[in-house]
Amino acid sequence: MTPVKRDQGFTLMEVLVAVTIMGLVMATLGTAFRQLSTGAKMLEESGDDNLAVGEAARWIGLDLEALYVDQSPLYSEADSMDEASPYRFTLDREMVGGEEMSLLRFTSLNHLPFGGSSLSGIAEIIYFVTEDDGALQLHRSDRLFFHDSFERADGHPVMMTKVKAFSVVCIDAEGQEQETWDSESDTFDRSTPMGLKVRLSRGEGGHVLETFFLLRSRRKGALDG
Repeated sequence: MTPVKRDQGFTLMEVLVAVTIMGLVMATLGTAFRQLSTGAKMLEESGDDNLAVGEAARWIGLDLEALYVDQSPLYSEADSMDEASPYRFTLDREMVGGEEMSLLRFTSLNHLPFGGSSLSGIAEIIYFVTEDDGALQLHRSDRLFFHDSFERADGHPVMMTKVKAFSVVCIDAEGQEQETWDSESDTFDRSTPMGLKVRLSRGEGGHVLETFFLLRSRRKGALDG
């Protein structure tokens, strides 16, 4: 009679090889999962950056579309800097958090009422950057009553966080780029720019948006019909 062979179990060597292979597979899957998660997070953050930069640029465009300036014969030259026209257009540069940022001021009909207010009219619009715990933020100030000096405060709406760049360049009548502007200055023939180039960047990836705005100012005479 032929003896019946019993099934033999795995040897210790086979078990060790199987465990080693399983460990390598799990490590590979873990690395792939981490890479996939990191990639998805980067895509999400990139999408957030794109949306934030686009929204900030949209607001700047809306404000500039309703740009208001005094022009002759309504415009009168100021006797001193203390009596500068409230409807002047200015562009300056300043250091914020170790980075050079633009400071843009003009007046516009694109006033956004707050707190249920129904008041409308010509508003002073100022775009400026502040630093908060090492992070830079782009703000938009919107004041109907702006004869008093402008003061930065926490209440100014934040248009964009994690700012990497906010750079504005004016285009003069000859098509030349100007990094600063003052419509009260003889240097610019007491005029507003023909257009603006705005560069915005946000986030660790430094997503950059560059756009151009052609300026068409509105005058009081035209508004009164």
